[in-house]
Amino acid sequence: MGPKYEKIRSITLADAPSVYIDGVSDDEEDGFVAPYFGPTEPSQRSVLHEDIAHIPITPRDVMAILEGLPAGFTKDYDYGLGLAFKYRFIVEAVERLSDSSAVTISRYTKTQINTEAREFLISFTDFEKARKSINNASNLANAAVRSVNRARVTNLLASQVGGGSVAVSMGRHPMRKRITEVAQGGMGLTDGERDELLTVFSDNADAIAKKEPISIGKLRNDIELVTLGQLIDRFAARIGRTDDESTWQEFLNENPFVLSLAFGYPIMKIGGGVTVGGRRIDGGGDKITDFLVKNSMTNNTAVVEIKKPSTLLLNKSEYRPGIFGPSSDLTSAINQVLDQKRQLESEIHQLRSKSRMYDLESHSVHCCLIVGCIPAEYQQKRCFEMFRGNSKSVAIVTFDELLNKLKNLHKFLITGEIDDDGSTPDDDLPF
Repeated sequence: MGPKYEKIRSITLADAPSVYIDGVSDDEEDGFVAPYFGPTEPSQRSVLHEDIAHIPITPRDVMAILEGLPAGFTKDYDYGLGLAFKYRFIVEAVERLSDSSAVTISRYTKTQINTEAREFLISFTDFEKARKSINNASNLANAAVRSVNRARVTNLLASQVGGGSVAVSMGRHPMRKRITEVAQGGMGLTDGERDELLTVFSDNADAIAKKEPISIGKLRNDIELVTLGQLIDRFAARIGRTDDESTWQEFLNENPFVLSLAFGYPIMKIGGGVTVGGRRIDGGGDKITDFLVKNSMTNNTAVVEIKKPSTLLLNKSEYRPGIFGPSSDLTSAINQVLDQKRQLESEIHQLRSKSRMYDLESHSVHCCLIVGCIPAEYQQKRCFEMFRGNSKSVAIVTFDELLNKLKNLHKFLITGEIDDDGSTPDDDLPF
């Protein structure tokens, strides 16, 4: 039964409306009376007004008075008198703004602080504005959370039974949209706010860098971590889809950093969809590699061929018990990239001349094939590793291995640790 608030000990309704209470004796009639219609000035509070007809003496009388309180007040004394819980922010604001121990709400005064009486006066108009603002925000937040929860649960169950997914309803109100974004894990900034933030930072970048070099370095690292995290999310989402090869080529062309993870040395992308030779006299027969890259230190070139995560690496049926042979898609892709290597080595001089990149070298053209995902079954994993380990001319990297390298790099940048699961040899790390 301690105080409900930290500082406030009383809340007075200076001009409360009439309320209905029982007559206090057998010869008095029930009726509407005013608990208080007296002076509203603090200095005159001790003067009782003659219109006060009854003092409540029974629980029923007290409940009748509480029922007549304005909206926003607790009307059941079992829960403690004062404002309802969701309107506690009004009292918190009063306690933050003053040392008052009393709050008075009146229709005939403006919002102000009476320092001498340690009283915070709130106009009824301001009280209603605050109460309705809280209601509005709460309703928008509740609607946003309901929408997110409804979509998440529906989509979770739909993914298990094959049903259709549903989208999160964003609503029309700007605040509802922002709350929904935050509830889904979004950053909660509007496009305009983001543009304004970037403009301010761009205009003041030099001054910030000179004055706060440590802070701007941390900001750069944070941005890089966020960017890498978003790249991981997009990569993981794409693996689960049925995108074709051209879509993956476009994705990796926009994010060449991912390609660097397939090599044990620093690379530089020269181009995507590069013709490496093979043109016949009739103009056809061009051999086009998905990506042409080079070692950024030795200039030695490498060709990269991109397939799909869904490409089968092994035949579905066993050749012998426990033995799975490489799929025709895998062996055909290997021959394709080997043919590109042969053409590049024979026509490297023309490629240098046409591209005006005279530092391209073909000392030992490397071949990289990005294809499929690691099989789940142990015997298939074993057979795939035996085949890959003996493919000396073509490095075979799976999509899920690239994703795992991205995740390990992200974790290392955050914690300085790397998952020791044997899937990322030290020699393959891009640093």
